[in-house]
Parts: sequence; C-alpha cells; structure tokens
Amino acid sequence: MTFIFDVMTWAREGTKVEVRLTSLVREPVRFYEGPEFGLQLLMDAWFHGCGAFTIDKSAAKEFEGCFELFLGKKVWTDEEGHLLDEATKEPLRPKVKAEEHYAGRLDSARGRWDGYDYLVLKPDRKAFLDRTDEVIASFLVTGDEAGERADLLIEATDPKYVSHMDESHHFQTTFTGHLPA
Repeated sequence: MTFIFDVMTWAREGTKVEVRLTSLVREPVRFYEGPEFGLQLLMDAWFHGCGAFTIDKSAAKEFEGCFELFLGKKVWTDEEGHLLDEATKEPLRPKVKAEEHYAGRLDSARGRWDGYDYLVLKPDRKAFLDRTDEVIASFLVTGDEAGERADLLIEATDPKYVSHMDESHHFQTTFTGHLPA
C-alpha cells in the first residue's frame, strides 16, 4: 500500500478540526477540495485508532458504514453461494443465492475469512456523497504553491464526528478525496 499523505491534527474546537497534510509523493500535488475528502480523513483517522477512547460510539459505527459505501460491503456466503447472516454466519431462511439477490451490485472481489466465504458489493458513490452532506458542514483547503502541504479546516455537522480528532494525532493515508467510479 502506498501512502499519499502524512496527516497531522492540529486543533479541535466544537465541530471544527484543523489538519495539516504533507505530500509523500515527489511531484507537486493538487489537493482535492471537495468535502468528501474531509469525510475520508475523519474515517481514516478513526480507522488508524486516533482517539480510540474518546470517539463517540455511534460515530464509530457510522464511519464503519462509510467504509462499506466507499469500498463495498462484504456479503457472507456459504460454500454454495447462499447468503449468511452477518452476525451469526448462519444461513438465511429461506435460502437465497447472493449472486441472485445482489444481481448487478456485486463487484469482482471475493475471498475467505475465518472459515467463511464472502463477496463484495460495488462501492456506492451516491450514498457516500449523501453521507458526506450529512456529516461535513464545510471543508476548506489552503495549499502551498509548491504542492507539498496543505492546511485543512474540517467542520462537521455534529461534534461526535470530530470527537476522535485530538490535537497532535499523526497517521498516513491513501485517501486523496477522489471517489470510486
């Protein structure tokens, strides 16, 4: 995995958090200015364990859902391809083939984890953008002319979405603000 940016949180006040991005690539970069980049960074900070003890539990659950929208949700199946209950891994009744139930929504990714097979749904770009509108109130990017670093101001619609963004958290990210097709 190639990290694109070094991320450092500066300050958090209410629903706002200040972040500095530093490019890890050699060429100058143009920093993405859409609010979906703000949501991606809040999600990734949570994923990397920033504020693990301070994050609002409902926000953590919502970030988990945002990852499923962005990357595609895993759908658990038995060896014949029938859907399994997500929590218990027991077959759903009546039995339903995942490929029939999710026709047209399945991505090509599939795998096996902890003894169970899974398929992956296609990312849901529109639903991710809708979530962005619900989570991000404003997003401001101020980049340097060399394209090496940028200061961001992310304002959330509720303080719970930035509750994990304490001062001086550091992580690296592969997110760039762009969305899956």
